[in-house]
Amino acid sequence: MNFRMAEEKFFLVVSCLATAFAIGTLVYIIGTIFMEALPSLSLEFITTAESDFPGVGGAIANAIVGTILISFFATLLATPLAIGTAIYLQKYAKESLFTKTVRFLIEVLSGTPSIVIGIFGMLVLVYYMKNITGGFSLISGSIALAILIMPVIERAVEDAIFAVPKSIESGSYALGANKWETIRNITLPTAISGIMTGIILGFGRAAEESAVVILTAGYSQFMPEFAIKSSDKLAAGFKIYPIQDLVGTLPYSVYHGYENSNVIPISDAFAAAFVLIVIVLSINVVAKILLWRYKIEL
Repeated sequence: MNFRMAEEKFFLVVSCLATAFAIGTLVYIIGTIFMEALPSLSLEFITTAESDFPGVGGAIANAIVGTILISFFATLLATPLAIGTAIYLQKYAKESLFTKTVRFLIEVLSGTPSIVIGIFGMLVLVYYMKNITGGFSLISGSIALAILIMPVIERAVEDAIFAVPKSIESGSYALGANKWETIRNITLPTAISGIMTGIILGFGRAAEESAVVILTAGYSQFMPEFAIKSSDKLAAGFKIYPIQDLVGTLPYSVYHGYENSNVIPISDAFAAAFVLIVIVLSINVVAKILLWRYKIEL
């Protein structure tokens, strides 16, 4: 008995030390980035576009707005596909080799390195479809990011739909509702918190991605412009801003700062990284709160 108690205490201590090490590592990384960012981190740095700041670097408002825009459009494109796929696999498709294959392919897509998706996006969206997307642009980056985050959202939505009590759906069928009416009026509203969690996690995944946006969205020092102008380089004869235009993002700002550290203070790159961390952490906190509410409700 003493040996079993000692063994239990030993593994409890090991587990606590592992937890402390993980938390300490995160705090150390964030703290180091924050300290390195302090020389550049200011309200002016965050609220001013790089084009409005003298010299190179010095501000990231254009990158913050660009990150939010590209993440929003990527999530907007990925969400309908993810929800539709999850509904089909959970409510319409019977368990078979086909559904197992689809789930396997989604897992493969989820595990595909982002650099591979970035290269695919650069080849297809930036070069082959340049007369439609505008080349390096917000829409090219959004489509590539949508491919990247779709499995994240789909998995979360499918789990949320699976967790809906079958008794609730059976009651709907007993009252004469068909399958689609039950899904629309019972299943999806009941699973909405879990669905929203998946969407927010997808948004956060898009916001933190670097390889894809570097290879597809390019970079702009200017704040995104909302306008439609004529252009003989595009198939439609006009260019939609900022959809078909270059857009700055925080991951690229970090890369840009390090790549040009001879003319840009290295603290600018750390400040951009710190702002990105704060945004991603905030998004994940919101997702965790929704997930907690979702579990409590169920």
